[in-house]
Amino acid sequence: MTRHIGPGRPRALDLYCCQGGASAGLAAAGYDVTGVDKDPQPRYPFRFVQADALAYLRQLITTGEIHEYVLVTASPPCQRRTKCQKIRGREHPALIAPTRALLQATGLPYVIENVPPEGEDDDPLINPVELCGAMFPGLHTYRHRHFESNLPLAVPVHPVHEKPTVKMGRPVEPGQWYHAVGNFSGVGYIRDDLGVPWMNRDGLRECIPPVFAEYIGRQLWDRVTRYSGRAALRTAA
Repeated sequence: MTRHIGPGRPRALDLYCCQGGASAGLAAAGYDVTGVDKDPQPRYPFRFVQADALAYLRQLITTGEIHEYVLVTASPPCQRRTKCQKIRGREHPALIAPTRALLQATGLPYVIENVPPEGEDDDPLINPVELCGAMFPGLHTYRHRHFESNLPLAVPVHPVHEKPTVKMGRPVEPGQWYHAVGNFSGVGYIRDDLGVPWMNRDGLRECIPPVFAEYIGRQLWDRVTRYSGRAALRTAA
């Protein structure tokens, strides 16, 4: 089956999409995005499929419909990797490795995103790169995120963290940067800063800054579209 780009925008599949931070960045980079999440996401602003991400991806591989896409991104739930959840003794499934296995089975370029691990990591990303909000003028949060891909990713030099971060629950004062976790203050300000006016507090807690995904999506653009073109030629032959 041929992977079609057609006259429109190349299609990207965003697994574990939540309210659409990564999807918004991919859309800004020029992709036609479909999001997949097991929970209803009425605030998600793009084409949406409610389904278990791994089951849905497995179905697309089986039917061959995965070849309608040129790129698959995935943000497995990060709670397993956070110290807060470990302190509370909560158990969360290890989803990075099974997600990677299915992504590799697609034969497509892929990106897996997650938070930097706190402490021992029993479900690691492989050779990830790190993005930080200080790399992107206009953002006022550090919000480090790690990205693994089967294509090489370049990242800017990591700047020194010069701005103080407001303590959780307190309003952001001039000169401070925010950390949108827990019962944080300033929902409206953070929506505007991240560029996600449709999100509520729950979405903001989980949100990948769209500018991160846009940066990666633009970086991969030529490679994923060339890749899909070569695949189409091989299929036609």
